[in-house]
Amino acid sequence: MRYLRKALFTTLLLLAWASHAEVQSEITLPATCDEPGLLALPEGNKASSEEMLKAQGDVNDYVERTKLFLKCLLANEKHIGDALTYEQKKASITKYNLAVARMQRLVEQYNRQLSVYQQLHSDQS
Repeated sequence: MRYLRKALFTTLLLLAWASHAEVQSEITLPATCDEPGLLALPEGNKASSEEMLKAQGDVNDYVERTKLFLKCLLANEKHIGDALTYEQKKASITKYNLAVARMQRLVEQYNRQLSVYQQLHSDQS
């Protein structure tokens, strides 16, 4: 299962980027799994140290909530077991991979803004 998830990750990620809006409208999350909403990050060249610290906490919280969401998806698959259809499995893998991609993208965006913030403030020292 882990190998299948890794193998499909790259393919599904590329497809997801190309048809993100379509995929989102076709997939309904189980009521028990709540994917965290997206965050707005401060711009590193305009943010205060307090804003950057708050954003760091928000990003860490988002990562933890996303991990819970991913665990929930896997638990739902396990609970359904052999009754899981191909389409359900495909939808679950897509949701999983999209959540991982969003989490990675958010962390990368935060790190870029943090780098801009640090460069700006190291030049002023």
